[in-house]
Amino acid sequence: MKNIVKLFALGGLDENGKNMYVLEINLDIIVFAAGMKYPDNLSRGVDMIIPDYKYLKDNKKRVKAYFISHGHDDIMGALPYIIQHVPAPVYCSRVTREMIELTAKRRKQKVKFDFREVKAGDIIDINGHETTFFATTHSINESLGVAVETGDGLVVYSSDFILDYEYLQQYRTNLDSFVDLQRKGVLCLMTESVSCHIPGHTSPNHRITPIVEPIFIENTGRIIFSFYSQNLFGIREAIDLAIKYKRRVYIFDDEMKEILDAATGFGTIRIPSYLKADESDLRRPGNEDIVILVTGIGQAVFSYLGRMSEGEDKNVSIKPTDNVVIASPVVPGLESFSTRVIDEVFKTGAKVYNINRQQVVSMHAHAEDIKLLINLVRPKYYLPVKGDYKNLVSNAQIAVSMNLGYNHNNVFVFDNGMVAYFEDGVFKGCSEIIENGEIMIDGLSLGNVESTVISDRQKMADEGVLILGVSVDSKNKKIIAGPDPQMRGLIFLRDAEEFVAELVRTFQNLVQEALDNKTVNHDETKVKIREKIISLVRKYTGKDPLVLPVIIDINQK
Repeated sequence: MKNIVKLFALGGLDENGKNMYVLEINLDIIVFAAGMKYPDNLSRGVDMIIPDYKYLKDNKKRVKAYFISHGHDDIMGALPYIIQHVPAPVYCSRVTREMIELTAKRRKQKVKFDFREVKAGDIIDINGHETTFFATTHSINESLGVAVETGDGLVVYSSDFILDYEYLQQYRTNLDSFVDLQRKGVLCLMTESVSCHIPGHTSPNHRITPIVEPIFIENTGRIIFSFYSQNLFGIREAIDLAIKYKRRVYIFDDEMKEILDAATGFGTIRIPSYLKADESDLRRPGNEDIVILVTGIGQAVFSYLGRMSEGEDKNVSIKPTDNVVIASPVVPGLESFSTRVIDEVFKTGAKVYNINRQQVVSMHAHAEDIKLLINLVRPKYYLPVKGDYKNLVSNAQIAVSMNLGYNHNNVFVFDNGMVAYFEDGVFKGCSEIIENGEIMIDGLSLGNVESTVISDRQKMADEGVLILGVSVDSKNKKIIAGPDPQMRGLIFLRDAEEFVAELVRTFQNLVQEALDNKTVNHDETKVKIREKIISLVRKYTGKDPLVLPVIIDINQK
């Protein structure tokens, strides 16, 4: 009997975020990551985007496990939504488990997870497939990679990683584990592409300590840090500096307090009790010794900074004597909002240190990190994952450049849905395409927001909205109230008397015509009215707003 292995992505290729990679070994399915991404400016009103997981729903009896490498939203943010419909055990570290549970709680998703906590070095059986977990270094501790035995060699998923030999044990990559994988034989290696185009190693340029320690030495005012709450590496650096310079630490966000309580229990981050500050410490005279940690997910961290800048937060207002360290670099989808907030922070007169990616790089593998990983693991096939298309290509070129026998026959640059098909350990091509796409989360509920809804939101934002209301008596064929035009983002009514008069007259005539023809409640009538009104608006304003005719019939039950 032939041994069939398939590898494909439902998200994460040619994009930033919503990572989801699927390994099929004959009939068994193991899922690596279940992430989300933030919407761009064209996705109005959408809170997040997750992978379309229809394939998993259609094959849910075959799904044997989820592996979540670490507690970042682009890796685990979709899990609370997906697992409700496709349940399976979740393998992850204890820190990752805590982050998943907090994410589900924050998004008000009542989910019953079947967690199977694992740690680096564990070797377990998943439905007959020996699975090895190994430590990786990332911006959140207890990050793991995974290797699954397929019968024809290991499929290794490194997830996000860098190589750091100097920091704490909870963040240290174990190179010996990579050598062990090579000894067992690696069929395919999947590793990230986010920063592969940057030469050299990532370490030590991922640390903020060299940049921010002088602030502790040279300044006397409060120090306000902004971090994404899942960047536990950077948060720990700030706390360590506060402890070193005997400054009290105030945690602004309640959720971060929960995270740090959990981290304290794991022995990974600890603030001495005598250095913990509360709201009363913020109000006492001589509070310049306080370090304030402002954290949040995505846009939230900038929202907090905005409130502080404008004096709208009850506990913290940014003062000219403060030092503000913005250690939450702008992420895709939040550029416009975060830039405006940073500008407001500067207006407060505080000393602002806006740390960008040129000063402190993100904790993703650079070219030399990837080369070392490939050299130690020596996979038979190589599949770059996670990143824009140009980065996937750069990652593939790294492998080809190493003179280890890699070329277009064993290094793949795929798009979401493309299936790498292996038969008895030999790549047989990519003839199958799995249906894939995006599901937009609007509010807290799961649902595919129709493209027409997004289009209408965009139209309102760009062109404005025009609502025309009227009350009618269809029995007596009369208009009894209105028309009442309401405009937003289109034109100022008092400056357009001629336009408004013609608008009202046209709408009135169209409604009366519909009353006379007994078609006032027909959808076709509203379509006709909308087309006529849009044509009139274009003539006067040159704009193409969202037009909503509202006709209320007193005789309609």
